[in-house]
Amino acid sequence: MSGQRSWPARVAALVLAGAVAGCAARNLPPADVPEPSADAVVATTRVPQVVDGGIGLLDKEFGKAGLVPLVKYEPGLLLDRGVVAVTDPPGGTSLPRGSVVRVVVAGEPASLDEYIRGHWETFVGTGIDAKGTVVLGVHEGNGLPGVVEGVEKYVKGKPYRLVTCPHSRVDLEKVVVELSERRFLPTAAALTFSLSIDGYACAVQMRADLSDEQTAQLMERFGAKLVIERGPVEGRLRGDS
Repeated sequence: MSGQRSWPARVAALVLAGAVAGCAARNLPPADVPEPSADAVVATTRVPQVVDGGIGLLDKEFGKAGLVPLVKYEPGLLLDRGVVAVTDPPGGTSLPRGSVVRVVVAGEPASLDEYIRGHWETFVGTGIDAKGTVVLGVHEGNGLPGVVEGVEKYVKGKPYRLVTCPHSRVDLEKVVVELSERRFLPTAAALTFSLSIDGYACAVQMRADLSDEQTAQLMERFGAKLVIERGPVEGRLRGDS
């Protein structure tokens, strides 16, 4: 299969005959393109060409592009599980960095992590508390009962609990994109740091060897979306160029 057809045409072509004729993927709202301020210098990027590739490519390719892939699993597509069926906007489209790109992936989630990945509108992420209980961060206002209860299939009887998060996973992914641009401090270009999203803390966690002043500047800019752990970082990390 070569090239990428329009969103409705490609999804329709891949749907099993009669199984999902009204495929929800065609009814998704448009991708979220942020509105820049009038005096902002907008850095643009292009949507990666990931159609017909595996879902494992998304973090690497969209991370390099500075875009946020919002995944929807669709079990009714005539493709192997985990294969990307379509992106909206399509590959090659120019967008501001930090924009959301909707990605339809064939099949059903095979693990709790994949289930969470397919429901970023509801879930922020996962963590483990001191008692070994799985903690699920749920974005306030988007704790849809059916989606939340769907985790029971994947936790397989293990205890879990919910924490309510004030920011969505997409909000936090945009913070990661912004931090990775290395424009947040005058010295950021030479700074080594690590980034991760913790569903338990409901925030982006950053580890870096920062001064009091630098820490204060970052916290003023990002507020509760960012948790900073100060100290040296070893090796090549997500925030490294």
